[in-house]
Amino acid sequence: MEISVAYLDILKKEGDKVLAICQNLNTNKEFNTAVSSVIDKNSKAISYKAEHILLYDILKIFEGYLDLRKDASEVPVKVKFILVFFYEKLQGKDLSTTYDLKKLNELPLSPQFNKNVNIIRNTSFFKPVDEMKQEFILPATLAKIKSEYMLGVNSFISRYTSLIVNADGVITDKERKFLTQVSDKVTKPKIFVKKAKYNEVPENDTLEIVLQELDELIGLKNIKENIQDLTNFLKVQKIREEKGLKTSNNSLHAVFMGPPGTGKTTVARMLGRIYKHLGYLEKGHLIETDRAGMVAGYVGQTAIKADEIIKSALGGVLFIDEAYSLTSGGLNDFGTEAIEVLLKRMEDHRDDIVIVVAGYPDEMQEFIQTNPGLQSRFNRYFEFDHFTPEALRDIFKLFAKKADFILTEDAEEKLMEILDRIHEKRHRGFGNARTIRNLFEKIIERQANRIVSITPITEKTLMTLREDDIPEILKTVKEIILFDEDE
Repeated sequence: MEISVAYLDILKKEGDKVLAICQNLNTNKEFNTAVSSVIDKNSKAISYKAEHILLYDILKIFEGYLDLRKDASEVPVKVKFILVFFYEKLQGKDLSTTYDLKKLNELPLSPQFNKNVNIIRNTSFFKPVDEMKQEFILPATLAKIKSEYMLGVNSFISRYTSLIVNADGVITDKERKFLTQVSDKVTKPKIFVKKAKYNEVPENDTLEIVLQELDELIGLKNIKENIQDLTNFLKVQKIREEKGLKTSNNSLHAVFMGPPGTGKTTVARMLGRIYKHLGYLEKGHLIETDRAGMVAGYVGQTAIKADEIIKSALGGVLFIDEAYSLTSGGLNDFGTEAIEVLLKRMEDHRDDIVIVVAGYPDEMQEFIQTNPGLQSRFNRYFEFDHFTPEALRDIFKLFAKKADFILTEDAEEKLMEILDRIHEKRHRGFGNARTIRNLFEKIIERQANRIVSITPITEKTLMTLREDDIPEILKTVKEIILFDEDE
């Protein structure tokens, strides 16, 4: 290994730039709030700085590079030196000013050097929540708050990774793939928001793929037709815009009305992807949340909480389930504050976010009517209905197919009796596809109990659901109806 003046200058400049970014972030209230939401619950008392989070990320890259090597002894000394240099830099110590060039080249040869590397590797710089342990935390946090420093940090991580894989002057196919993987994770980070679920747009997605998936959904005939009509309308609006013709006001916010388990969230995900491919949204991802994700229990906290959720959805769709619950707490409830934040951000980011609110029809109509701002911004309504018994059977068979099970004719007949009866006795809280999933899981448990002592167990035995695997009809119907009412 030889560290030249020019090489050292590169490390110093990169370190200086990213350290300055970290110091600026440490005084940023929005950044600190975002960081607090991804800290492991057992580490809440620890005060983390941006430098600690960046060290967590660069150590993750170092460990990932080590995984490419069969033996740790094969790791170039220069790679270890890069890690140590940035570790010291982010701790406030600049090796380029502490030691002369001759001493820096001698450092990796000392027995203490490898000990220091191992100390760094065993240091817990930052403990994220489980959902983020495979992610690069600093890029994901900056992306979440749309920080101006995101590009600078992402550039540093990319250059740091390049320095590591180039340390021995040769880049293997594995190392090239590793570079790409790091770049993808940094530029397309997973966004984590408490009480919310982040749904990314699939890789290599196209409008044709989404529309094909939409068409393959079981049931939902009217919904599929409405989405296709909307897609055609938006396509034509884009063409008119390109030709300099006047276009209609394209308010994309929507109200999804219907009982649970009828595909509202699934369709909302597809809607985001469609809007992305048509050029109306930049990312097209979906953030799922509800009242718990937007409303806090203390004065002033709801605005911060709602803002965090909304920012995470910029460039995509924010899906608020049971949205009417935002107005269910009375005059002094903080849900009203969340609605005001929502309306303001819908105006501030009118071209960068789509809001879909969902819930039971009657409650959703009352919800929209409670606020003139909601009435003016939501003018697309989609009505989801309970699935027919035949559609419920097809959903069950789809679950079975995906899990490598098949129904005998007798089993299907008995299942249809259950489905006909629960459909007839259904109430508005009937869970539809969710209920069918629960029933499917119960049936495969019964099948497992039946076949566990059979020897030998053939593949056909493992896959077949017989009539006696289907539970007793009347008892099952009663349990399902009572369970849905409790839900």
